[in-house]
Amino acid sequence: MPKSRNLTANILLLAITILIFLVFFEYAVRFLGIASGYGPTRYMYQKDELLDYRMAPNFNGKFIRQEFEVDIATNSLGLRDVEYSAKTKNDFRILALGDSFTWGAYGTTLDQTFIKVLEKKSNENSNSLNYQVINAGVPGYGTDQQLVYLENDGSEFKPDLVILNFFVGNDFLDNSQSGELTVKDGFLFTNKIRLKMSERIRTFLLLKFHSYRIVEKGAINIFGNFIQSRLRGKLQNEAYESELFLKLASNDIGDQFTKTKEILNDMNFYLNSRKIKFVVVIIPLDYQVDENLRQSFIKNNYNQDQEFDIEQPQKIINDWALQNNVDVIDLLPELRALDDDLYWKLNAHFNVKGNEAVGAIIYGELIEKGLI
Repeated sequence: MPKSRNLTANILLLAITILIFLVFFEYAVRFLGIASGYGPTRYMYQKDELLDYRMAPNFNGKFIRQEFEVDIATNSLGLRDVEYSAKTKNDFRILALGDSFTWGAYGTTLDQTFIKVLEKKSNENSNSLNYQVINAGVPGYGTDQQLVYLENDGSEFKPDLVILNFFVGNDFLDNSQSGELTVKDGFLFTNKIRLKMSERIRTFLLLKFHSYRIVEKGAINIFGNFIQSRLRGKLQNEAYESELFLKLASNDIGDQFTKTKEILNDMNFYLNSRKIKFVVVIIPLDYQVDENLRQSFIKNNYNQDQEFDIEQPQKIINDWALQNNVDVIDLLPELRALDDDLYWKLNAHFNVKGNEAVGAIIYGELIEKGLI
């Protein structure tokens, strides 16, 4: 009995010691101000009757995540871009539609986004035309919202070419939903996406405990590749993405494919009727590009009896483009060939190097296809 009591007392003493250390560590980190900020950016969005929400005009703020911190500014039209005056005869305007990949504030300044890399390369090799690549990307937008924006706002720029940046990871799903994101008290909230419990716990720790931010950031710096390949799938929900690649698609996935094609048809008709050039850029998931991540994803999500095609979403879009005589730039083959770290470890968007590579690829493809 005494031994049992001693063990219980020792465990209790250890627990109290650890708790005191954690409290002291938290207060020390807060006092020294050494932890980076974290959390949603307030007042960056506003409600919109047609689009559900849009970027707020003339916004200035910071976008902070564990792997980066970047300044954000929008122009008077609510775009993450410079101001634009009336179009002149020497201007060649490219309107870039898309979601957060196009918006590009994931660790990149405006000039570092693939949108502005494309603009820079186009102007460096132009003798007469002034190329303007307009960043109309908005986080969370699906192709349906991008079409509405094109018809009501984007057309005012009088674009010569429209680039639709289609992210295979969620654009099919976004096109089958409505009202999944809304603005409340200056923040953008999700209504329909359910996070795994592990991701909810991680978000809570990041928001509430500065000491956890320090620990996680250190772990990313030291064990980034391991976290990316082994742990991210357990933290984040890959269930939907794994369904995209099943050869025997579920009814829901099949409906998403069909709905997306209908929206693409509408966009193509709208642009054709106005004699505006059109190209679709297909943006891949990071584990479609990286072999190690791909094998880890397959191991975590499929059994031996399941037939899947990791390139199925790209094939859906490519087949539609071929049938409708629309130019397409599939980034997957060229990004795979680069064999480089092009995405952030935890936040699966292009990093600075990825944006540079994508801008160069799109420029080369546009030249080859005679679109610019």
